[in-house]
Amino acid sequence: MKQNLTFWEILPVGLMLFSSFFGAGNLIFPPALGQAAGDHFWSAAIGFCVTGVGMPLLGIIAMALTKNDNPNALADPVHPNFAKIIVMLAVLTIGPLFAIPRTGAVSYDVGIRPFVPEDYYTAGLAIYSLFFFIVTYVLSINPSKLVDWLGKVLTPMLLLSLAVLIINVLLAPMGPMQPATGSYINLPFLSGFQDGYNTMDLLATLLFGATVINAIKLKGITDDRLLTKICVYSGLIAAFFLALIYVALAYTGATSVSILGISPNGGVALADIANYYLGAAGNVVLCLMIFFACLTTSIGLTASAASYFTKVTHEQVQYQRFVVAICVFSFAVSNVGLTNIISFSIPILCALYPIIIALVLLGVTSKLFHGDKRVYRCCLFFTTIFALLDGLKAAGIKLSALETILGNTIPLYADGFGWIVPSVCGALLGLLWKLLVPAQTK
Repeated sequence: MKQNLTFWEILPVGLMLFSSFFGAGNLIFPPALGQAAGDHFWSAAIGFCVTGVGMPLLGIIAMALTKNDNPNALADPVHPNFAKIIVMLAVLTIGPLFAIPRTGAVSYDVGIRPFVPEDYYTAGLAIYSLFFFIVTYVLSINPSKLVDWLGKVLTPMLLLSLAVLIINVLLAPMGPMQPATGSYINLPFLSGFQDGYNTMDLLATLLFGATVINAIKLKGITDDRLLTKICVYSGLIAAFFLALIYVALAYTGATSVSILGISPNGGVALADIANYYLGAAGNVVLCLMIFFACLTTSIGLTASAASYFTKVTHEQVQYQRFVVAICVFSFAVSNVGLTNIISFSIPILCALYPIIIALVLLGVTSKLFHGDKRVYRCCLFFTTIFALLDGLKAAGIKLSALETILGNTIPLYADGFGWIVPSVCGALLGLLWKLLVPAQTK
């Protein structure tokens, strides 16, 4: 049994975790945020990093504290059936419903769209996404060293190409930051906080946390305290690189509006910015890098989701069949276009993210209340109700009378964060229940 790991032994684990998180959403949402936030860029970027970096880091820590590689472990204290439902919804969201189709749509919008006439956009997307998901299927069915090679070689190449682009931006910004737009005018931090949902990284933590724990155990670490410590260090390494890239890409978007205007989505913004600084050659390089980055993400998510569904069905449905179903469904969804995928995902994320955030925060602080189930249940009861209401509101479903009442009584409800105060009150109610009523013992 090893007593510790050196920094150079922990670094590959942290980079593996970074590679797991670094996908399509990590590239397209920061430039879009920067364009919308304008001169409120810093407040918005910090808010984005709280949910896009800080929460996934806490999620890794929370998973490590459970000492369990079962994704359900984080929500089991509420109720096993609740845990199954939440994890299933999270896997569907980071799988065939949104995240996997988004990899195909992003790689098309960023890499291929600049070379396709606008009149052929839809046909081009259909042909490209068919090719993309056939490749995903083949490599997911027959995983080999090729996938590892792509991830280890091409992700660094992608980062290098992004570094070249970002250095160009820092040395010669397109123009001054423009005034903030929309909700970024008055609520830049909270708007950035909610935009961080779009990365879906916190949802992926449920699966990636188990991967990190297993990777550390394979290095000979079995002591629980040391395992948690190394998970924290690995998470900090991943968080550092993610935050650096997010802030740099957000700045890139914020300085582009005076020349490019506000793009329909971050994928278009990133492609146009690359073309401005690097020309057609830059777009070719970016096209290849984005393709392989999105492809490795698509393969990883497809394999993870198919493996999860296989376990859920107790292997009554074969892994290969789930891979086929995921690829076919993802191909169909990707053809609605990147902008529509983002729009459709927002209500789901607004409903699901607060629940996962509450579970992660409870998991990290569980020792303070001895993991008492009453604290979990009271907190999640109120969090879930108001998260669902926020999701309905984000979907444009109006509950006029109820919204008026809640908007006048619940802080931040009108701004899409009505779950925060009820969640805290629920946790406090659970703590009070714990203090006043001793737990029954058998």
